[in-house]
Amino acid sequence: MSSSYDPLDIELYRAELQKPRYTDEELAQGLGLDPAEVRRRREHLAELRLLRQVDEDTWVAVSPHAAADALLGDEEKELERRRTELARRREELTALTAEYLEARSLRSSAAHVETLHGLETVRAALTELAALCTTSVDSMVPGGAQSDSAVRAALPLDKAQLARGVALRSLFLDSARSHPGTQRYLNELREAGAEVRTTGLLPTRLVLYDRRTAVVPLDAQDTARGAVVVHDPPLVALLVHLFDLYWGQAASDAAPRHEDQLSSTEQAILRMMAAGQLDEAISRQVGMSVRTTRRIISGLTRRLGANSRFQAGVRAVAHGWIAPRPASQETTSSPRA
Repeated sequence: MSSSYDPLDIELYRAELQKPRYTDEELAQGLGLDPAEVRRRREHLAELRLLRQVDEDTWVAVSPHAAADALLGDEEKELERRRTELARRREELTALTAEYLEARSLRSSAAHVETLHGLETVRAALTELAALCTTSVDSMVPGGAQSDSAVRAALPLDKAQLARGVALRSLFLDSARSHPGTQRYLNELREAGAEVRTTGLLPTRLVLYDRRTAVVPLDAQDTARGAVVVHDPPLVALLVHLFDLYWGQAASDAAPRHEDQLSSTEQAILRMMAAGQLDEAISRQVGMSVRTTRRIISGLTRRLGANSRFQAGVRAVAHGWIAPRPASQETTSSPRA
């Protein structure tokens, strides 16, 4: 049954109010309708409880308030019953809050480090920590381009926290800027009120909640294996210091630079070249393909006028592009007596 009506229905209702004993033919003539159409509209208004048929030819108009009570009364009663039931269920569930918080407090005090296995378990824990945090969430996100599934999982949590007034600072690799989907994600974070910076190299994935709880992966190369949730204050303080160090060195936006000035990614690649790391290992850490990494290495070597990776490292130090590696302490044997 449709609960709507049109202007002709209103005209018919008004006519019934003025004279309750109109025949179908009289109304049809007055409204310019076919008698069958008048009958159909009368029956429709009767379904809406706006008309009541007394006998074959007599219809009586009913007040809109009485019609609403007759038509919607049962639905309103059912709605009120559902509201009462939902309120009861909510009360039953929230009654467990004290037990939950007490158990969580005992768990945290008994175990300063929790080990989580599996991606879904980690995501559930991150959702819980995000809901409980009140002041800040700081994160380091290596790996360059982020998968669509990771963005879909993270963005609603990020926006919900920002809406609650939680401050978000997110640190990504420079290479994330070159991936359209990840760049859109970074833009959405900024527009929602988060601070976003990028840098050439990040040591590990890290999330800090209220600077009191930290989450790091079990395996930096395979984050789907699980994560470690750290509550121990000295360990958390160390990870907070690590984040602050990288955050302070990162760039908030890509800025124009002199052609002789290296990007943070190029500096990171040079340092790893000087340390003797292979192209494959370097590419994983800067979040780029091996082909792109080799192209950057080739460009750096050419800019330095070097004929080898070793020579490139030496000249990079000489140019002041990277700091020299600290010399290892020499050990000397004591003279025999």
